[in-house]
Amino acid sequence: MNQNIYTPMTSLSVDSHSNVPWWNRSVIGKDSLLEDLTRQFSKPEVSESAVFLYSRERMSLAVFAKTIEAIDSETFGKEEFLVFVKMKYLLSQGINEYKGIYESLKLLKVAIDAKDCFIAIDQTELQYRGKKQQEFYQFVESLLWDHKDKAAFRKQVHLKLADSLPQIKTEEGKTALQSYAEHIEQLSDNELGLKLLSLFKRYQLADYSILRVISEIIQSLGKRDLLDFNGLLSLVRVNYDVFEKLQNIIGITEQQSTPETYGLMIQYIGLSNRHGLSNLKFKELMNVMKKWDQAYQTLIGIRQEHPPSQYKQPKAFKQAIPGVKIYAKYKKWLTDKKTGMVFLDLGDES
Repeated sequence: MNQNIYTPMTSLSVDSHSNVPWWNRSVIGKDSLLEDLTRQFSKPEVSESAVFLYSRERMSLAVFAKTIEAIDSETFGKEEFLVFVKMKYLLSQGINEYKGIYESLKLLKVAIDAKDCFIAIDQTELQYRGKKQQEFYQFVESLLWDHKDKAAFRKQVHLKLADSLPQIKTEEGKTALQSYAEHIEQLSDNELGLKLLSLFKRYQLADYSILRVISEIIQSLGKRDLLDFNGLLSLVRVNYDVFEKLQNIIGITEQQSTPETYGLMIQYIGLSNRHGLSNLKFKELMNVMKKWDQAYQTLIGIRQEHPPSQYKQPKAFKQAIPGVKIYAKYKKWLTDKKTGMVFLDLGDES
C-alpha cells in the first residue's frame, strides 16, 4: 500500500512552468501570473463516473473503518501478542529459522491436542487381539493410506464396523471396538489427525505416552514468560529425548532437529494457546483491513489518474480518507524497525 497520503498541489508553485517566485513574475506575457491562472481555470473537470466511483469507494472505506475501530483492541498492541503474530507470519512464509517447520509444528499441535485418542487407540489394539478386532485394525490402517476424503473414510469405517460387530462374541469386545471406531472418527475431524496416525504406524511408535509428556510440557507453559526463549530452551534440553522420538513422525530433518527448533515450536504453541481468542478477533480485524486496503488502493488510483496539475479537483478529493490513522497504527506495530519487514500481507508492495 502506498504509504504517502495524497496531498493536493498548489496552483502557483508546484504546477508553474517557471522557477521564478510568483512575486517576481510579470502579470502578463509568457509564464506570467495571468497565463498561470488562465491555465488553472481551463483544466477539465474529473468525469462524473470517476467522482461517483470515488465517492462510492470512500463510503465503503467509512464502513470498513468503523468496523475496524469496533474490533480494535489494546491487546493487539501488547508485546507478547505482537510476537505471536510475527511468529505466525514468519512460519507461514518460511523465513529464516522458521523455514520448513510450519507443517511439522501443525502436526505436533494436533498430536498434543489428540493425545487421548492416540493413546486409547493404541491401548485397544494391544488389549483386544481377537481375529475380528485385528481385521478391523488392519482395515483402518489400509484405509489411512487410501481414502478419498474425510466423509468417504468415515463411511467405510462405519460399514466395516457394522459388519464386524455381530461377529464379536463378547459385549466387552463389541464395546471396545465401538470405542475404537469413535476415537478414529474423532481423529478424522482433522485430516492431519489421520495423517499422524498413519505416520505413527509407519514408524512404529512404541510408546504413545511421550505425547502425554509433551502435552504436560505445553501445559507447564501456562504461567511461564513465553518471551524468555532461553528458559524454553532449558525446558526442551531436559526433555530432548522425548522430542527426538517424534522427529520422523512430524517431519523434522536431521539438520532441523535441534533444541532451538523445538524451542520455537513450543513457544509458538504456548502463545497460540494463550492468545487463541484474541487471535480469532485479530483475524477478523485483518480480514476487514484487507477490504479497507483494496478500497483505499482504488481511491488513490483515481486520484493519481486525475492529478491537480491536469484536472480541477472535486470536493470529494479534498475530504479526509476514513481509517488511515488506524491503518498506520497497525502498520507501525507490525513493521520491524531494523529491517523494515512488514509481518502482514495486505497485498502491500512494501
